[in-house]
Amino acid sequence: MKYLYGDSTEAPLKRDFLGLLDIFLDTCVEAVKLENTVFALKDDIRDRRKLNNSVIEEMDGFKSTIDNAISGAVSKSKEKERIQDYADKSKHFLEKFVIEGKREFTDDIHREITQLNEKINETNEANRKTLEPFLMKDPVPIKNKTFTLKAAKEGYSAKAVVEYEGDISCVFGIATSGLEFWKKHVKGVDFIRGVSIPVRMIKPLLKKELEPDYVGIDYYFLTDLMISGNRLEAVFRKTLNINSERFRLKINLDGVDVDVYYAEDNSVEKNLVVVPGLAGALKTTQLLELGELLDKMSEGLYQKRQALEHTYLMGIDVFEENIVFELMERIAEVMAPTVSEIKQHTPADEELSLKAEDDTGKRGEIYLKKAKIKEKLAAIGEKGDTLLAILEIG
Repeated sequence: MKYLYGDSTEAPLKRDFLGLLDIFLDTCVEAVKLENTVFALKDDIRDRRKLNNSVIEEMDGFKSTIDNAISGAVSKSKEKERIQDYADKSKHFLEKFVIEGKREFTDDIHREITQLNEKINETNEANRKTLEPFLMKDPVPIKNKTFTLKAAKEGYSAKAVVEYEGDISCVFGIATSGLEFWKKHVKGVDFIRGVSIPVRMIKPLLKKELEPDYVGIDYYFLTDLMISGNRLEAVFRKTLNINSERFRLKINLDGVDVDVYYAEDNSVEKNLVVVPGLAGALKTTQLLELGELLDKMSEGLYQKRQALEHTYLMGIDVFEENIVFELMERIAEVMAPTVSEIKQHTPADEELSLKAEDDTGKRGEIYLKKAKIKEKLAAIGEKGDTLLAILEIG
């Protein structure tokens, strides 16, 4: 599908931006309402803590006042010796009453705070689910993707860390079970056969000079894989045990840079490149080919994202720190230049418009009324006004 501006001029858009903007508005409204609920719950918690401190302070004051009154009465009495014992017993009873009362009241407050915190967690989870389908659409341009796979009991667990424009990043869980290749543990031979790596220099029988001792990784398990841009790191282990004999490959897919680390069972990894005689024995071309195949087999992972696990703005977790609205502001800022371009090329002032053209050349109109945008954002008051100002919806 090809997209044009409303006046039929060419547009650099790769998808229905107005449809995405409309989803953004709905997501903003729901997400901000949920976050406002969290703020209200946190206010309740602060109020409960203040009440607890106030009541404790008043009960301590009450005890002090009664203690002083009893002591004063004793000091004025003509029968001090006779009533002192009763005074001491009264003070002891009062102290016990106040201590138990403070404990019971504090326990009640703590129970209420625990319930409020549970509601906060539930609301944050609801907000995560609100943002999930929207962020799955990659609403702002992607700067980099990092994939990580780790061998699990069966198959692999995988995540994608996506860095977007605006200093936004998301961590997505990936359903590897949806990809036939990654359903089970794979080995070196599943990518390329015959990869061998020199691990030491040895002196063969009846020979004078040292020669490289090669180890083939055809039947070593791939247990860890990280791909970030053109950088790749893979670990092949002889068994799935974390302390098993292993190779760690660090490959620059754009060049000929290959670092290989090796460790025997229960030993520390060493860089083979710095071992005299081994650097020249490394079959770099073969390892680069393995790296390219690892990269190729990971291509389908992104389409299998199944859950939004974390969202960050400037490295700060938006749910832990309750900066969801700040996230919405940042996304609006990234979207704003495109909104401005669409406005400039929309013939009617009361709307934003695009045209979609299919492979046959047939065109369809796409509209988003400015009044509709304002109506939606009005539901979140001043925060909606802020977003309108960022998007410059006049």
